[in-house]
Amino acid sequence: MPVSNWPTRRLSVASLHLDTKNPRLGREVSARAPREIIQHLFEHDKAIEVADSIVRRGYFPNEPLLAIKEGKRHVVVEGNRRLAALKALREPGLLDGAVGRKVERLSRLIADSDVIATVPVTVAPNRKATDRQIVGRHVGKPVLSWRAEHRASFILDKLAEGYDNDRLRDELGFTQADIQKARQTRAIADMARSLDLPDEVKAKLEAPRAKIFTTLERVLESSVGRSALMVVPDAEHGLRGVTTKKQFVGGFTKLVRDAALGKVSSRTLNSKEDISSYFQTWSTDELPEKKRGSFVPSDVIQGTSVASGTRGSRPTPRRRRQKRIHQTVIPRGFKVSYGTDRLVDIQRELTRLKRAEYPNAGAVLLRVFFELSVVWYLKRTGGFEEVTRQLRDKGKLQAGQTPTLKQLVPEINRVANERLSKSDARIVEKALKYDRAAPFNISELHSFVHSSDLPGEREIRQFWDRTEPLFRMMLQEDVEDTAE
Repeated sequence: MPVSNWPTRRLSVASLHLDTKNPRLGREVSARAPREIIQHLFEHDKAIEVADSIVRRGYFPNEPLLAIKEGKRHVVVEGNRRLAALKALREPGLLDGAVGRKVERLSRLIADSDVIATVPVTVAPNRKATDRQIVGRHVGKPVLSWRAEHRASFILDKLAEGYDNDRLRDELGFTQADIQKARQTRAIADMARSLDLPDEVKAKLEAPRAKIFTTLERVLESSVGRSALMVVPDAEHGLRGVTTKKQFVGGFTKLVRDAALGKVSSRTLNSKEDISSYFQTWSTDELPEKKRGSFVPSDVIQGTSVASGTRGSRPTPRRRRQKRIHQTVIPRGFKVSYGTDRLVDIQRELTRLKRAEYPNAGAVLLRVFFELSVVWYLKRTGGFEEVTRQLRDKGKLQAGQTPTLKQLVPEINRVANERLSKSDARIVEKALKYDRAAPFNISELHSFVHSSDLPGEREIRQFWDRTEPLFRMMLQEDVEDTAE
């Protein structure tokens, strides 16, 4: 169907869904809930400027959003920043922090919110049909260009969807050099994120607009940098090692750490001479040795990556047997050893409800199960009465009132830090307070009644996975045993 025949009609903003496959989001953000995606677009992709423009100048209907139908949902594949701005202006509570407060102020300037209740949307027949339009807006001289990793993700996603090199060139304008560059960009990012690094360095690598990768690419695009790290360009894999993996990983780890800690940047490594001078400061032990061996990025990367194509005749490593993913809200093997009859009844129902079939009922009941478990456990250990007393002393609780779940969370977090392993306690803490690094947390369960997008099968599983250690502590461990 020609583009000119695609229908355009007004659809309600509330009924439109953000595109989790939007290259701008990156792989980490795309796995999160819609609310977190909106937060990301405001904090890292200038959606706040779009919202300000809508308030000051009005919404321009001459550029419809571009959407596709996925089942019964309209998913916006072009115009996600505009959609995020519209959703936030209509419901500022979707955002947290400084941007939330700014959007709250902007929303008050809109005299009639019905003006942005519906917007024109062009509906394409399928996602593949939109590829050329999307490339036209984000490659070359676009409205807001993609970063190198976004561009690489788009190209590699198209290859995974079935495009060959000729179609990428003829239909979307990407050359063989663009494809090789995309593989290299993805390989560098995936290898860096797979390294054994301190938490402070890992956090900087996961930052949505990390400039570290610009520095790494600058080095590995240079013949001087590739020679120092013992790698060469490779059309199929992006890069290929001409030494052993161990030798490369040692040197690459130092480079990543230096870039993350600000010891070097794309500005200080702006030329071959700069890069050569940088590597001259390395000791002999830090530089990879030229040993007999070879590797490709997928040998370094933990997990799967689209950086490399086929592995040719290389043997496939034997994979460990993966833990089977349960389909119900909580796994059927989970039992309540210490709890009320009501908790046992709810546990039985949650082990029968399938996330995919009953996401709404499952989320609500999981939220109830969590609160009842927290209250039961704190009463059982004496913490409930202490929290109640402290809140009343501070005037935050009137006589006859009982603490809310939000008021109990700090206490259950404290107990978790005392009684769980450090790793489990850290995971639990991410689930119990707002954290942009967490895919799904308690705040999303609280906001269920206010959002049409939440939750889904994935979000329910993520919340359970993060809180399971806490549930086992509250409902399966003897208090006297844990107190010893």
